[in-house]
Amino acid sequence: MFGIGFLPISGTMGSLIAVMIYYLFYSYLNIFFFIIFIILVLFYSFYFLNKTLNQSFSSSDPKEIVMDEFIGQSIPLLICGNNFFLIMLSFLLFRLFDITKPWPASYFDLKVKNAFGVIMDDIIAGIYTFLIIYLCI
Repeated sequence: MFGIGFLPISGTMGSLIAVMIYYLFYSYLNIFFFIIFIILVLFYSFYFLNKTLNQSFSSSDPKEIVMDEFIGQSIPLLICGNNFFLIMLSFLLFRLFDITKPWPASYFDLKVKNAFGVIMDDIIAGIYTFLIIYLCI
């Protein structure tokens, strides 16, 4: 994704790109198009990772792949609207959950060594963040 995976803080940058793309969709299109875009990215990511994960990477969750952070970060953004505080809170909370991997994210990170595991731990971090943002609204 734009070569972001080769930066030192690739996961954080992948999440930040999700925030920027969300803001562009929210400002110039609408949330419906953002949801369609995320669904397409999700399906493409499963396809791409299933095809290349074991062939091209030595790790089962390579840092060069940031589409999983992009997908996970997009989940809580769906309810943030144009609220800058909620967008930043979702970014910070998602990064916290993505790094600490509370259960069951840790299960997928440690035990499921395929495309599903790579993406699912970030989806769970996104769901945790979504729930906290929902409670804040």
